[in-house]
Amino acid sequence: VVDFDEALSILENPTRRQILKRLVKEPHYPLQLSELLDVSQQAVVKHLKVLEESGFVDSERMPSEKGGPPTKMYKVSQSFSLRLDLGPDLFRAEHRKMPSGGPMRLSNRLPKDLDSV
Repeated sequence: VVDFDEALSILENPTRRQILKRLVKEPHYPLQLSELLDVSQQAVVKHLKVLEESGFVDSERMPSEKGGPPTKMYKVSQSFSLRLDLGPDLFRAEHRKMPSGGPMRLSNRLPKDLDSV
């Protein structure tokens, strides 16, 4: 688990947020994400590497459906909350793990429209 500052640094990138938005709903291959987000597969793989190294996502090698070499499928690996409260005489930064149950349980509680993410 990364600390608050590192999590903010990773999540400041809009492409990474879009990748996570897709992965909270279901696992994806890099090519799927590339097509859904209209971003090169190479860029998606680089973002997934950052997300995996920081513990945001996990990958699993899956056999190719077309008989080729195995490919990686990515999924969200942890549930957590980042919160920043800022105002006159107020500054609070909070990073905490969410209850266990995995990404599917958490995604069921998320609003249907996540465009503001």
